[in-house]
Parts: sequence; structure tokens; C-alpha cells
Amino acid sequence: MLASLLLSLTVAQPFQLGTNLPLNAPHNAITHVECIFKQINVPFKLQKLPWLRAKREVQLNRLDGYFTANLLSKMQQYGELSAPMFLENWYWFTHADSASIAEHDLRYGVVRGSHQADWYQLTNRKIEVEVNTTQELIKVFKKQRVDRILLDLEEFEFNAVQLQIKPDEYKQTFYRYVPLGLFAANKTLEEFPEFLNAFNSHISSCSQSPFVLSKIEKQSLVRALFEQIKVLANAELVQQAVKKSNRQLISSEELEKFDNLWEQQVIDNKPIMAESYLKLEGSQFLQVWQRQMQGIITEIIVTDKQGKNVIISAVTTDYWQGDEAKFLNMYQQDDDYYIDTLEFDESTKHFQVQFSVPIFDEKKHQIGVLILGVDVEKALSK
Repeated sequence: MLASLLLSLTVAQPFQLGTNLPLNAPHNAITHVECIFKQINVPFKLQKLPWLRAKREVQLNRLDGYFTANLLSKMQQYGELSAPMFLENWYWFTHADSASIAEHDLRYGVVRGSHQADWYQLTNRKIEVEVNTTQELIKVFKKQRVDRILLDLEEFEFNAVQLQIKPDEYKQTFYRYVPLGLFAANKTLEEFPEFLNAFNSHISSCSQSPFVLSKIEKQSLVRALFEQIKVLANAELVQQAVKKSNRQLISSEELEKFDNLWEQQVIDNKPIMAESYLKLEGSQFLQVWQRQMQGIITEIIVTDKQGKNVIISAVTTDYWQGDEAKFLNMYQQDDDYYIDTLEFDESTKHFQVQFSVPIFDEKKHQIGVLILGVDVEKALSK
């Protein structure tokens, strides 16, 4: 209904979108946007524009939107950002010789007009050098004309290799994830109030790849959390709850019945089954453990060997985890843990992964799976 409505209203005047990406070569972001607009049957035209010009055109109501963009406080009054289409993981790269320099005395470099340039302005950091490309910035950094730069990790590593620079020569510190999407102008949203919902609903189906943690980030999470999680998996109340549940195996028909009932109750905002689980002694133990993790852990699920919930720290969307990667990979792989893809929580604007470990009994037989939701930004910042 929405797609046909938009088509009939905009076919004569396609949406005008700005981007600073090259239009004459395939690009993931452009391909992604093209796919989404095709899915919702809305014609559009792209204009190659510098970021500053694109923002100005939106402010003057001459552009329907631009991408890929992050949400700046100064732009909030002019429109709204879509759900994330892409994810940049920003790292500080610092010279070893600069480690002793006070924060306010550090010299920063940036690519002119970049998202990082906007961020520097918001955080009142002094810019020593502005250049036009990432490679120029890295060259300036290598020559120590600046002490610190802020770049997407993959972008830095790719360009460093091109310049025959070893990325690990410099101190790397995780700073934050930056979700990038399409910024839709107010005039567009006022004329088509359901546009952004339609656009967001097709982001996942048009994506070429999910958000994943880098190798460095996975290693950091494992170093920070793995030992504590293993201790939790061996806790007496966890072990007792899993063993008890494994003595009460149910048929696949019953599993499906309970899972459907649990899910429907959550949808109806009447999670009677889930709330009864929250009252269990083992669940209350998980809740106490989670609170001690200072917001890094967002949820804890303990399953038996069938994949059904045994104890939980918060209401879950479903009862049976047995068909999901976070459970299956603990039985189909020999790894000591499994870290799932990144998920963006629209309500909290945070990114989380699910970190799973097997639960073993005293004879080293696997009896279940421990699954934890991890707020990645908080964990990596720690």
C-alpha cells in the first residue's frame, strides 16, 4: 500500500539524494540504496555533492536527503536518520612518542569534510592539519606532523597497506561505533510520513553482508569477558538448573507449542511464562551477576541441551533457542565460544553481540549453552 502510494505521488519528481560517493563506479552504499528504493518502488536521482553542500541543500529544502551520513546535533532539526545501513568502527591511532602528551595538547589531523571532522568540531578538538584524502592523512601522521588521528579501522588498515605502513606500529584504541544511514529531510518526511519506516524495513534484505566484529575486537571481548563467563557457566545454580531441565526433555511438538505461546505473550506485552522464569532462584542469580557487570551485559540466557530456556536474566523474545546460531554453533563447532553478528537496538541506539559458551558437567559432557548479550561499545571501551 505504501509503496504504490509513494510511486503514484513521486513518479513525476523522483527523490533528489546527495552523496559524496563516486557515481561512475559500483559502490556498496549506492547499490544498497538502489536496492531499497527499487523494493519500495520509489524513483530517485543521485547528485555527487561534498558533505557540506549536501547538508546545506537539505537545510534549504532543495534536497530530499543524503547518504551515507551520521546524525549530527546541528542537523537534527532538519530531518531524521534511517536505521544503520553501514557501520564504521572508529579507532584512535596514536604515535608511541605521543603517549606522554596531555590530551588537550595533542595535535589532531583530519580529512576535510569527513564525519570525523564533524565529530572533532562537536568535541572541541584542535585540528592541526586538514587534508583531502585518507592516504594524505596517514602520510602526515607517519611524518609525525600530528600526534593522533581518528579513522574507521578497516579504512586505516587498507590505506596503511597501500602505503607500505604496518598498522600495528601505532597504538590503536577503540573509540565508538558510528552507524551510517540515509538522512531524510523534513520536507520529505512531512509529505510521506511512512517513507522512513518503509526504507528501514528493507535495509536488511538489501544488505550484502551483516555487521561483524573485526578480529581485533573479538580478541578484545574474549580477553575481557571469557574467563568470567566460564566461571558463570560452572556456577552451582546454573549447573543445577540445566541438569534438572535435561531430566525433563519434551517432544518437538511441545517445544513448538511452548515457543509459540511464549512468543505471542511477549508480543501481547503479557509475558506470563517469561515472568515465571524470572522468579526462579537461578534466574535471580543471573540478574545479580548481570548488575555487577556495569551495563556491559544486557541479557543472559541459559539453555539445556534441547535449546529451551532454563533460566534467564530478562524477558526473552522466544522460549526455544535451538534453531539459532548462538546455540547451534556450540554443538556443531569445537570452538570454546561463539560471537554472533552485531545487532543494532533501535530503542537504546546501542550495538550488541551474543557471546555463547558451552556448559559442561563434571564429566566434561556438554549439557547446555550459556548465551550473553554484550553491549560492544561499553565492553571495548573498558
